[in-house]
Amino acid sequence: MQEKLGGREFAITELNEELARLLSGNNIIREIGGTLEADVLAEKKDQTELKLIIASKLGEYLKMPCFVGDECLMPNPHVENWQELHPLLRRDPYQDGSAY
Repeated sequence: MQEKLGGREFAITELNEELARLLSGNNIIREIGGTLEADVLAEKKDQTELKLIIASKLGEYLKMPCFVGDECLMPNPHVENWQELHPLLRRDPYQDGSAY
């Protein structure tokens, strides 16, 4: 885990050789604005499945919603009002529009 501007960055490491090769080049999960965001590549099915499992478990452990695109990976998010943290629906409290 590294502290970055805007949040933490989690690197998936300590995997066996086969899993490390599978996630090669796409082993980062980022904390952005109170949520975890996992970038996946749809064309890499095995990599996507592994990363989604890891991201979901990390979200459960940290009690933080985890998003892949506009989908929340947690069926019952532990964070109250998690919908407000949705990356596509976040609101800027100082403006009447979306923060993005």
